Amino acid sequence: MKAARDLSQGARTSLRQVLWGLVLVLALPTMLVAAAGLYSAYRSERRAIDLRMQETARALSLSLDREIEKFVVALQVLSRAPSLARGEFDVFYRLAESTNLADPSWVALSEPGGRIILNTRVPYGVILADSKRPDVLRRVAETRKPYVSDLYVGSLTGQRLITIDVPVMVDDRVAYVLSLGITPDVFQNIIRDQRVADHWNAAVLDRSRILVARSRAPERFVGQPASANVQEALAAQPEGLLRSVTLDGIPVRTYFSQSPTYGWSFVISIPETELAKSAQRSLFWLTILGAVILGGILLAVLLSRSISKPVDRLVTAAQSLGRGSEITDRATTRVLEFDTIKKALVEAATGIRKHEREREEVLAHMAESEARLRLALNAGHLGSWELVPSTGVFTTSAICRANFGRGPDEPFSYADLVASIHPADRAGQAEAVAQALANRADLHMEYRVLWPDSSEHWIRVSGRMRNGPDGQLSIVGVSQDITERRLAEERQALLLHELNHRVKNTLATVQSIASLTRRSADNSDPAAWNAFMDRLHGMAKTHDLLTATHWQGALLEDVLKNELEPYQDGMRQRIRLRGPRINLQPGAVLALGLAVHELATNAVKYGSLSVPDGKVHVMWAVTSGSGQPALLVEWVESGGPLVKKPERQGFGSKLIQRGLAQQLGGEIKLDFAPAGIRCVITFPISTMTSDQTGPGEAQERYAS
Repeated sequence: MKAARDLSQGARTSLRQVLWGLVLVLALPTMLVAAAGLYSAYRSERRAIDLRMQETARALSLSLDREIEKFVVALQVLSRAPSLARGEFDVFYRLAESTNLADPSWVALSEPGGRIILNTRVPYGVILADSKRPDVLRRVAETRKPYVSDLYVGSLTGQRLITIDVPVMVDDRVAYVLSLGITPDVFQNIIRDQRVADHWNAAVLDRSRILVARSRAPERFVGQPASANVQEALAAQPEGLLRSVTLDGIPVRTYFSQSPTYGWSFVISIPETELAKSAQRSLFWLTILGAVILGGILLAVLLSRSISKPVDRLVTAAQSLGRGSEITDRATTRVLEFDTIKKALVEAATGIRKHEREREEVLAHMAESEARLRLALNAGHLGSWELVPSTGVFTTSAICRANFGRGPDEPFSYADLVASIHPADRAGQAEAVAQALANRADLHMEYRVLWPDSSEHWIRVSGRMRNGPDGQLSIVGVSQDITERRLAEERQALLLHELNHRVKNTLATVQSIASLTRRSADNSDPAAWNAFMDRLHGMAKTHDLLTATHWQGALLEDVLKNELEPYQDGMRQRIRLRGPRINLQPGAVLALGLAVHELATNAVKYGSLSVPDGKVHVMWAVTSGSGQPALLVEWVESGGPLVKKPERQGFGSKLIQRGLAQQLGGEIKLDFAPAGIRCVITFPISTMTSDQTGPGEAQERYAS
C-alpha cells in the first residue's frame, strides 16, 4: 500500500492532460504538414503559370517573325514582276495596286539613290519628292537583303508606319528598291486574335523597344518606349520573366520573348493581384483546418470529463485485486477499452486462485519448451557446448562435433578442439577465452579450423558465463559453421573492389570531358552546358549497353546503332552500317561511343545529318598488315552542306584525336573534304575480341 501511495504521489500528469497533449501532438504536425502542402501547391501553381505564359510569349514572338516574313516574301515575289525588268512602271503600278499589299498600306518603287518612281498612295505619274530614307535604300542596295524598319512617323502623312524594303535585281544588279509601308494595325490584329483577358496586358515591341501594338489603350501608348525594367530585361536576355509596373501604373508579372529573326519582342503581363488569388485560396483552407483542430481540442475536453469516472471505477477494482478480495462491481463503464481492462482484472483475480492448480502444468510446459529449443538449434545448424574451466570437462552436441569435422559418436575433448584450430588463429582464441573468464563477459569469436581431411572451415563461437547450483563457473554456448558466409563476404569484397575501379575510371572520363568542354567553350556560351549534358547522356547510353551484357563488352554494330539510331529514317537508308561481327572490350566501347557521339552531334549541327538528303556511311574491317592486326573504322558523310575546314580545333576533335587515341593506342585521321567529313579510326586488335561469322569475312568486308 505504501508503494502504491508513493507511486500516486510521484504522478504529475492527469489523464485529461494526456488527452489534451495527444490532440496537440496530432494537430500541430498536421497543421504544419498542411501548411507546407498548401504552400507547395501554391508554388507549383505559380511555376506552372510561369512556364505556360513563357511558352505563350515565345510562340507569339515566333508569330511576329512569321507575319513580317509574310510581307517580305510577298514583296520579293512582286519584285520579280517582268514589267520591272522591262521598265514598264505603269504596268507595275497597276499590278502593285491590285495586290492586297496596297490596301490599307502602300507600295513604293525607288532607285537606290533615293528618287521615288511611283507610290500607290498617289496616282501614277504624279511627281514625287526624293525619299526621306536614303540611308536605308543604300543599305538595301549594298547588302541585297530585305530590311524591316522600326516604328516611325511618316514625314508626309504623320502616320505611324513600319517599312519593309527589298532589293529589285535586274541583270544581277540592284536596279530598284521596292518598299512596303504597313500600319501598326497589322500587329494589333495579332494581339486581338489571342483574345487576351481584359485585366491582362499584351504588347508588341520593335527592335528599339518601342510599343508597336498593345491590348490595353493602344491609342494612348503605341509609339511610346516600353518601361525601363522591360527594356533592361530584353537587353540582358532574349526571353524571361520579371516583376514590373505597366505604363499605366499596374504592378504585374511580365513574360517576354524576342523573335529570333527580326528581333521584335512580344510581352505579356499579368497583374500581381490575380496571381495572389492562389495564395488566398491556400490561406482560406489553412484557416478551415485550424478551425477543425480547435474543434478537436474542445472535443478532447469533453471526452476527458466522460473518461474520468470510468477510470475511478477501474482504480477501485484494481485495489480490490491487490487486497486479494473479489471484484464485486461488474457493471459496464460504457467504454469498450475500459470494459476490456475491467474484464482483465476479473480474469486476473480468477487466475490467481487457479495458480496452484496450474503449477504442475507449467513444469510440464517447461520440459516441452526445452525440447523445442533443441529442435530450434538443430534447425539452425547450431551446435551446443559447455566447458567447465576448473575441471576441463567439455560437453558437446552432435552438431557441434560435426562443425569441427567429427562424427556424432566420436570423442571430442577441449584439447582436440584447440588442436583443430588453425595455427594462425590459436593464440587469438586462447586470449579471447582468458579475457571472457577474467571479466565474466560474453564470448564471441570467429576462427579457422582444420578438419581431419585437411580441409579449412570457418567457425563462429558464442558463449556466456554460467554459475551452476553448486556455484561452479562454466561457459555455455553455441557453434556454427560460417564457411559459406565468409566465402560470400570475400566474393562481395572482390566485387566492391572491381566496382570501385570502374567508378573511378568513369569519374575520370567525366572529369576529362568537363575540363575539355570548359576550355573549348566560350565562357558566355549558353550551349556549353547543353553540350556537356549531351556528352554525359551519350556516356549513360553506352553504360546501359554495357550493363545489359554485365560489362562483358558489346558488339561494335550495337555501339554504332546505340548512338545513331535517333537520326535514322523510316526506310533505314540515311545511315548505313557495314562490317563484320566485332565484340569490343568495355574500355573500347566507352571510348568509341564518345567518339561516335561527337561525330553524330557535329553531323546533326553542321554536316550531312543537318539536311534531309544527307547520309552517313560507317564501315569497319579487321586488317592484317605487316604489324599486328588492327580494327579499321571509317565514317563518311555525303549529301550535306559544303564543308569548310574549321579555323580552330573544337572539343569534339580534341576528344576524338586525344581521348580515343590515348585510350585505345590507335590513330585517328579527320579529312574535312568539301563533299563531306571523312574520319578513319585505326586501333590495335588487342583492345577488342573478334567474333566473326566466317574465316574470310574480315577480308571480304573492308572500309574503302
